[in-house]
Amino acid sequence: MKTIRIALMLSLLMATGHVGAQRLILTKRFGSDWNTTTLTSENKPNGYMYRMRVDVRCSDLPRVPAIEDLELYIAEPIDTGWMALYRRSAGSTDYLFIVVFYDHDKQPRQVVNLGAIANNDYCEVQDIRWDSQNHRLLFNMACPSYASAIGGKGSKLYSYDPASGRVVWETDYLVSNDIFITDSRYVFCSYGFTSEKKFLYMLDKQTGHVYSKLPMVFKVEYMELKQENGREMLYVVDYNNHLFSFAVSDTSAKPTATPAPAKGKEPEVFTVVYATSDDGFLNVRRQPTTKSPVVEKLYSIFHGMGNGVLLEKGPTWSKVSVWGKTGWVYNKYLGYQTWYKGGGKPVLVATRDDTPIFGENYADDGDLPVFVRVKKGTVIADQFEEHNGYYELQTAHDFLFIRKEDATVRK
Repeated sequence: MKTIRIALMLSLLMATGHVGAQRLILTKRFGSDWNTTTLTSENKPNGYMYRMRVDVRCSDLPRVPAIEDLELYIAEPIDTGWMALYRRSAGSTDYLFIVVFYDHDKQPRQVVNLGAIANNDYCEVQDIRWDSQNHRLLFNMACPSYASAIGGKGSKLYSYDPASGRVVWETDYLVSNDIFITDSRYVFCSYGFTSEKKFLYMLDKQTGHVYSKLPMVFKVEYMELKQENGREMLYVVDYNNHLFSFAVSDTSAKPTATPAPAKGKEPEVFTVVYATSDDGFLNVRRQPTTKSPVVEKLYSIFHGMGNGVLLEKGPTWSKVSVWGKTGWVYNKYLGYQTWYKGGGKPVLVATRDDTPIFGENYADDGDLPVFVRVKKGTVIADQFEEHNGYYELQTAHDFLFIRKEDATVRK
């Protein structure tokens, strides 16, 4: 009977994955023999079988009073410095989950109590991720045991804006426990427990809208994204160590607040880019191929800001401008940063072609240096301040400036 049930569920998974309205398309079931497929374990370095991700990349972050008696579970670099998750020991049922944001000098800047944000002290945080595009904190509040024990009121996923102190969106109950991961547009998460229904989800990262909800036979324990032949693939490992691959389809996805630019044109939203590779840089090539000559280098984020600007977003390669030179970089190791959240008002818009955006002058020898020029109509920011004849955009230690006469404020 169990064999029949599993076969029926797998058939449903295959069928559902190919419905036109779905955005995840099942492409292959590997079973438990998938050693020839390389997964890095980067999204859960302490092991697939553990429901709580542990990833401490820095152990000398200074303590603040709110976390003196708590254990450090996650400490990872983000575009503004460091993000750390502290909690009581895993065996404790008296839950407390505190996130501390540190600057690049490892000085604490903000303390956030996740239980207070979610108004939930009976579920546990099993994963958190920082969204550098929107500067939001994503985290789940997951059922520690059977959902029936708490009336099904657990395992939500939250998107929280630390700057405003508000929850931007939250999912329904029973959508996210254990691991979740993100890409530039989506959140991939799942829910499942021993005798409960299991599902794999794909959500809009800006709004929390559910694009895909696919049934799974066993609970998901690990997820990883890979670029293959110009296509983004989601690999999923379940409780029985079975591997599945899904194609991430954008064919009929709803547009998010920052629409993809038309081919060969600058994006409508001013976007700074930076390298996320382990060696600290990306080669900028003349053409979108590894065989093309290198014309410049795109470095990792420095003082809170990248050194390149996005011109065109492609499925595998993106066109960028770095110190006045134009070329192509590989998307897998590309980070994005904007000053436009999509819902803020007023909005700052460039009013003429070749509008200069200036950087800080560290040499203090006169005029501000031009960081980049953007075309007329480019949305620059909905996060800015007025200062001495300029509109000012701030990121960590660095600033960008736009002359008031070169931009208009749209209300």
